[in-house]
Amino acid sequence: MPNRLRWPTKLGYGSAEFGVVAVETLLQIYLLKFYNTVVGLPALWTGVAIALAIVWDAVSDPIMGGLSDRTRSRWGKRRPYLIPGALALAVGFVFLFDPPTLESNLFKFVFLLVTYVFVNTAMTVVTVPHLALGGEISFDRDERTEVFGYRRLVSIFGSLLGLTLPAIVLSVIGGDGSAENEQRSRDIASLLLTVPIVLSAVITVWSTRGHDRPAEPSDEPIRLVELFKAQFGVLRNAAFYPLLLAFVVAAVGRAINASIGLYYYEFRLGLSEETTVGKVLLPFFLFFLASIALWVWLSRRYGKRGPALVGVGGLGVLTIVVYPLFPPGSLVGPISMAVFGGILAGAIVLLDSMVADVVDLDELKTGRAREGLYFGVWKMGTKLSRAIGIGLAGAMLNVIGFEEGATTQSAEVGWRLALVFGPMVGLFFLAGGWVLSKAPLTDAKHRRVQELLVRRRKRRKDQVAAST
Repeated sequence: MPNRLRWPTKLGYGSAEFGVVAVETLLQIYLLKFYNTVVGLPALWTGVAIALAIVWDAVSDPIMGGLSDRTRSRWGKRRPYLIPGALALAVGFVFLFDPPTLESNLFKFVFLLVTYVFVNTAMTVVTVPHLALGGEISFDRDERTEVFGYRRLVSIFGSLLGLTLPAIVLSVIGGDGSAENEQRSRDIASLLLTVPIVLSAVITVWSTRGHDRPAEPSDEPIRLVELFKAQFGVLRNAAFYPLLLAFVVAAVGRAINASIGLYYYEFRLGLSEETTVGKVLLPFFLFFLASIALWVWLSRRYGKRGPALVGVGGLGVLTIVVYPLFPPGSLVGPISMAVFGGILAGAIVLLDSMVADVVDLDELKTGRAREGLYFGVWKMGTKLSRAIGIGLAGAMLNVIGFEEGATTQSAEVGWRLALVFGPMVGLFFLAGGWVLSKAPLTDAKHRRVQELLVRRRKRRKDQVAAST
């Protein structure tokens, strides 16, 4: 029985998520609206630029995963990338929310696209090796769930920071009465976030020393063509692609939800940004955080897939039903939805752990440990879903007749926002749950896979001992 990880190691491992997720949350919630209503780039153009940058980000994820799989250094194969990536992310993030004065929509589009490509590339350098490291530091299936639970726990605090910091800064400098104040608040918030971005990566590098093994020696050079071939090989894994597809479909709905959330609460319900963040989004994240221990306990008792289906499916049904029903000025309904929606959304922690289980099956079949490649493809799916979701959000704002620059919108536009924010998003959640129900790797099968892997590893260890 291998030694179990101490909780400081698990928490330290998850630390890198704090800065990265703070950035991701801020971008998901504020970036589309910032470039649309403050910089003045039309919603469709903004959505396309963001989507294109994320598509590049998605393509680069498996490359980064393959590179880290084959990295040899005295610091391991994952940890050497975390601090340089965090430094680049901090610099790019500041530039993204401090655009120069540009008159042409084309120049605004190009600036957003290029800067966001740089930011996303830096995030890839951090997130893919970090995610793969989580699948390696423990072999025990239940402890893996705990490891990813700690990671998700830290990510919630990062989400809270990314969610609330711009609104807090905006309130301090005078509220959201002008585009100038809104721009200053985003600029100041991005500067303040540079410290946690870098510091959280440093903590992970320090906390996981000794748990990151370098790649095995290989005479083969790293070729991008081979990495792409390996990527497509991963997608042919019958246990992996249903899990990936389920996550991507549900995550498209989540990306739409995050991108137009401020639009819905302001132009449908008439709530200010401070009210929305403090009384709706903040409770959602707090209950999300509180629910993680519940989902870890449920996975131990009932397995991972069943509870995950309950979380994703239940969130889909609630989203479809309730959001169109909330009348303008309503707070009781949105707060109630924040509580129940946050609890159901916590089931996402189970999906990350299920990927690590699929990697065990791949190792049993191929004899190779390819966590970086699998988690690279997983992150690619995450980002492709964001690209699709944000692109759809920008397009839908154009379709429903949203007027850029207007301080108010018609009641008809508000109702259409409710339909996009509710039934459209909820259908994506339900579709993702249905695909997840078809995933073939059950909990019983995975336990058998691990038994076989333990026997194989013991034989190899005995053979090495006998040869020496």
